[in-house]
Amino acid sequence: MAVDPCTEYNLLLAAEDFVPVMLAGAGTVVLGLAAGRALPSVRVPALLAGALVTVGGLAKAIWKLLVAAEPCRNYPFLENMLFPCLAFGFAGIACALVGVRKGRPVAWWPFLVLPVLGSVAAVWIWDTGPLLAVSAINAVLIGILAIGIALREQHRLGAALFVVYIVGTLVLPPLAARPNQSLELQWAEQATNTLVQLCFLLGAFGLRRRVGTGTTESTTTTSRVGVPS
Repeated sequence: MAVDPCTEYNLLLAAEDFVPVMLAGAGTVVLGLAAGRALPSVRVPALLAGALVTVGGLAKAIWKLLVAAEPCRNYPFLENMLFPCLAFGFAGIACALVGVRKGRPVAWWPFLVLPVLGSVAAVWIWDTGPLLAVSAINAVLIGILAIGIALREQHRLGAALFVVYIVGTLVLPPLAARPNQSLELQWAEQATNTLVQLCFLLGAFGLRRRVGTGTTESTTTTSRVGVPS
């Protein structure tokens, strides 16, 4: 039996959902700035990808607040914006971080393959499940790349923070997808999500302070020019 969203959410719980959304949004901005500091050409694409992630999170949070309010107003398109925005936004951030790891910009189109396939599958079965899977894969990829960069910069605390982020990314979606959850369980899940996104933001701040000052790209280009063919 389908769950009525108008009876599923507590108003205070729905309002608190904006906290992890804003933490995650701030984290993507800081991570984009960190990537841009190491590789200036990826700054704008990374920030745009982070903005897309934030838009998706805000749309879902607004939907949850509207269905929890009196009278209940259910606009499913707001809820359904989340995973398309996450799938494509995370792909853009991952592309930027791969560039940072390699020290040069990389082609963006391979990172769109999974989101596009997920979108096609979602339309085919008329369900956002495939995009949820793509979002989780790209989120984990971002965590792994961030861990690698943090370890390269000898920022072990940052690496540990991104490990927490990966674990939360893998554990929370299956828990949140279960129907007929108690209010206490929902609060526990949301508090955990807030902690996970806080770890993501703090880890991103650590990378922002430690990555190079934007010389990587120019240095790589110079070295290529100076190498005889």
